[in-house]
Amino acid sequence: MNPIEIAQSLSWTTVTSLMVFGIEAIAIASALHAIWYVRTTQAAIAWVVVLISLPIVSIPLYWVFGRYRFSGYRESIRDVGVKHKQSVAAVKRELRTDPGVRSTDLSTPLETVADVLDTPICDHNEASLLIDGETFYASMINEIGKARRYVYLEFYIIRDDPIGNRVADALIERAKHGVTIRFLYDNIGSIGLSRHYIQRLTDAGIDVRAFDSPTLFTTRFQVNFRNHRKLVVVDGKTSIVGGLNIGKEYTGDAGWTDRWRDTAVLLDGPVTRKVQAVFAGDYYWAARQDIPEAEWQPAEDPDALPSNDRPTKPRSSSGGRAAICATGPADDQPRATMMFASIAASAKKRLWITTPYLVPDETTQVSLAMARARGVDVRILIPSIADHYSVFLSGFHYERELMNAGVRVGRYREGLMHQKCWLVDDKLAMIGSTNLDNRSLHLNFEMMVAVECPRFVAAVEDMLREDFAFATWPDPETPAAHPWLTKAGRIVARLFSPIL
Repeated sequence: MNPIEIAQSLSWTTVTSLMVFGIEAIAIASALHAIWYVRTTQAAIAWVVVLISLPIVSIPLYWVFGRYRFSGYRESIRDVGVKHKQSVAAVKRELRTDPGVRSTDLSTPLETVADVLDTPICDHNEASLLIDGETFYASMINEIGKARRYVYLEFYIIRDDPIGNRVADALIERAKHGVTIRFLYDNIGSIGLSRHYIQRLTDAGIDVRAFDSPTLFTTRFQVNFRNHRKLVVVDGKTSIVGGLNIGKEYTGDAGWTDRWRDTAVLLDGPVTRKVQAVFAGDYYWAARQDIPEAEWQPAEDPDALPSNDRPTKPRSSSGGRAAICATGPADDQPRATMMFASIAASAKKRLWITTPYLVPDETTQVSLAMARARGVDVRILIPSIADHYSVFLSGFHYERELMNAGVRVGRYREGLMHQKCWLVDDKLAMIGSTNLDNRSLHLNFEMMVAVECPRFVAAVEDMLREDFAFATWPDPETPAAHPWLTKAGRIVARLFSPIL
């Protein structure tokens, strides 16, 4: 009998039974995969329950959203290294500590976090705060205007709006003068970016690429991962790292809020080569090509600090030690969690944090509670309005949990609090793109810059004190008064927080 005759001879009941059996078999296999591979026990249990109880809906969701490791990233660097060994060797040198010179002095928070992440510390850097969107864009466009050889940019979101076009105009002007420009954007975060905008840049000779790998079928479905980094590199000497993307909402023109509170850092010195190395790795993944124009050699006089000629007036400029903390789902270990846990463990007097999302994993939550138990002044400032409602609702639960452990949690009232900043004692300030939520800790490619310099740390302290003054600090003894709909949404959002 041919297949058609066999199918016709089977009863509808038999076909249905075979389909149900097949679906359940796939669900059980997926559940076993979740038990073996999903990163946390809570997430594994959540997936197992959903896969067994709702297999038709959950099976495709699991294989898209349940993956915890980003495949192919390390292999792409290895592939590029076959043809460009020196370039890839330079990237690895900038981002990994030489085993022969690894520090054994872990007396400072910077030494601690650098040792945990196996990332090198470099001296003779200047760091300047860029507070809010207008200062950030003015400084970025000015630095782009100084470029003589190359400019690298990497952003999660790019908008085809007045701000996006200001940046495009600056890049096109430099491209006309022979400057090499490479521009990476996240294809999910910038899903609304117009083809006209991209075409305008490419017509000017600018290398524009989405952070994906269309040549590899096995990686097409890694849509739950994001490249959330925000960085600019100019001639390998100056860089900007922070939490702002490219769009008018970051200047407060969002329609639903009149202020978008955010911060970036303008960096001069050898730490820029490390920012450049982060970009290079991401570019290798997206393009499978080298960046031959990149300068990897240090300046002839390492003690000479770059000039401080700036168009804007940043809060502070100073020389000091710095390290780049780059984390992501291609790491062998949960390095973002390790980074924050080590910072919390190193704090002796003060640990101040600002984050737009408060959905920490268990390790980070315990680390913060332990710091408070040691007598550390732990404060966390979060928004009072939401730009992503699921994580915003989840945050209510963790806010109460941390407050019960003695951590002070405040709600910013002067717009949307979007900056990602950690201040440790009078020793260390960290600013970048990493939120205190499950996505940043486990699913996103992120980057923080850690700066150890008294004057810069003092400037960050002044900034945070001003932010704290515009916040309300709920009494942990007073139950939160939320409408029943908010409470229901909070419970649902918390249940799904381990897997999204």
